[in-house]
Amino acid sequence: MLSSVAQADTNLDRLVKRRWVRVVAALFAMVFVSVYEYSWTLYTPGIAKAFHYSTPNAAVIGGIFSVYVVVQAISMWLFGRYSDRHGPRMISILGGLITGIGYIGSAFAPSIPVLYLTYGFGSIGVGIIYATSISSALRWYTGKKRGMMVGLIDLGFGGGSFALSPLIKYIISVTSNFRDGFLYLGIAQIIIIPVMGYFFIYPPAGFRSPDEPAAEKVRKRVPKGPGDFTVGQMTRTWQWAVIYVSFFLIVGEGLAVISHLIPIGEAKGFTFAAVLAVFLFPFANGFGRFISGTVSDYLGRPLSMMVFFFISGFAMLGAALIPGAPYGALYIVLIMLAAFGWGPLFALFPPTVGDYFGTRNSGANYGFTYTAKALGGIFAGYVFSLILLRYPGTHPFVDLIPLTIASIMAFCAGILGVILRPPKRVPLTRPAAATVQTNQGVK
Repeated sequence: MLSSVAQADTNLDRLVKRRWVRVVAALFAMVFVSVYEYSWTLYTPGIAKAFHYSTPNAAVIGGIFSVYVVVQAISMWLFGRYSDRHGPRMISILGGLITGIGYIGSAFAPSIPVLYLTYGFGSIGVGIIYATSISSALRWYTGKKRGMMVGLIDLGFGGGSFALSPLIKYIISVTSNFRDGFLYLGIAQIIIIPVMGYFFIYPPAGFRSPDEPAAEKVRKRVPKGPGDFTVGQMTRTWQWAVIYVSFFLIVGEGLAVISHLIPIGEAKGFTFAAVLAVFLFPFANGFGRFISGTVSDYLGRPLSMMVFFFISGFAMLGAALIPGAPYGALYIVLIMLAAFGWGPLFALFPPTVGDYFGTRNSGANYGFTYTAKALGGIFAGYVFSLILLRYPGTHPFVDLIPLTIASIMAFCAGILGVILRPPKRVPLTRPAAATVQTNQGVK
């Protein structure tokens, strides 16, 4: 009996020493799924031309992006819950295959309805990889490095397309066919992501990082909740309601601009700057995730939310108010600042959910919270498309109205974020029943 316990301790020690492997694998997997979100705008001109739409801003094309966001968010919750119970390895391998199949299928889509199906199908894989990647960081790093590690993994999603978008743009420009961009990236996804998924593994329930005692020094800045919440218990707290609304506001702000960066920039006369902003946005976005995650371990999550979301809001407002052509460089700087302040939402909300509601159900809890992105995606895809279609391409309202609305959303999200405090108790699932904790082995 003692030997088996010692063997289990040895195996766990070995896993702890190699937990950096899980982070690296998650980082690379996130890089290759990121193109679904941050490289989408590169495909829209070719899609509009191929299917005979007068503008890439057509609501029916923007609807594809909305479908992606909704499907990704819902699948993240569903499969995050699955990985909490059955482990992340096999579902992550499957997620990689689905991601690649979706991109390859989009290359051969004969119509817009089929493109909705193929891109939406691949979005399931993106949700799976995102759920298991973030949950890995929350579970393996429970101490003072939690924010930094979530930010590092999210750097892959936010900054991955900084490396891949130029490649996609090159492929499309050389072949003059958007389908080749889907095809070649899909082949890479279907090979690389499943290999990375093989290295995904969770620690046993109740695991605490070796640096947990040292983390006591920063408890006042990063306070923890009273225990492990289920999704039902979490949603009965005012803290989760504030998190959800703040998440919707800030994610809607960024998605609305990401999906329309080129038409908004061109409305100001920034043809080259608009394209360059597409490439630089993911870099600033990803960098902001890593910096904010690290800073939040010491500054605290709520105050970090206010600081970074306000940076994004002021930058968006500045981009809305600057005049046209002579200020292209300033426009790029402001869009990068907006991205730098927006990306942190994906590095700040996951550890906040983990801190307040525990790690045992982290995949399901953050996955359900992440459904706010689905609402933000609908807002970004449809509502902003309708605003852009309301006015001619050179009308000042094309850029002024969307960017001003986006800045107001960012300010509101920051104000909501700063009022957050951890819950004081875990709500009981039944009046006379307490939450039962169970131990699970390493999967």
